[in-house]
Amino acid sequence: MRYDLDFKLKVIAYYRQGHTGVATAKKFRLDKKILSKWIQQYQNGGIDAIKPKASKAKYSSDFKYQVIMIMLKQGLSQSETALKFNISSPALISHWHKAYRLYGMSGLISKRKGNTAMTKPVITDKPHDDKTLAELKRENEYLRAEVAYLKKLDARLREREQAATKQGSSKS
Repeated sequence: MRYDLDFKLKVIAYYRQGHTGVATAKKFRLDKKILSKWIQQYQNGGIDAIKPKASKAKYSSDFKYQVIMIMLKQGLSQSETALKFNISSPALISHWHKAYRLYGMSGLISKRKGNTAMTKPVITDKPHDDKTLAELKRENEYLRAEVAYLKKLDARLREREQAATKQGSSKS
């Protein structure tokens, strides 16, 4: 569940008035771990550290590397490291560390999510004799895909027509 900034500030203010963590968590019906996290974030970074993130944060590979190196050199836990760098999830640091151990710096480079856009091959107006072998192969691959697509489309249209004629003849 996501909590807004006003609610977090109200909870922290109640705690700072001298109430225990257990009493504060009970009053606001919160898990003690969440409360503890908010308090530590607030103590380390102030209001900015507890603000809900508007969008998913993007971290550079250099930043990820620095985080891992400081965690290892200072012997910090993932939770302590997340607090120190205002990273929302300690599990993210674990993921980075594993990727770094397995693949080095290349493991820390962000990969694009989702399918890549299908690009139309560059079909030039050059005569076939002037095209390179790579250009001819690309064009041939594109044309084969186009023919396969059109065959599937044609087959589906025929199926629909047959289904429509079967339904029409059974109604009479």
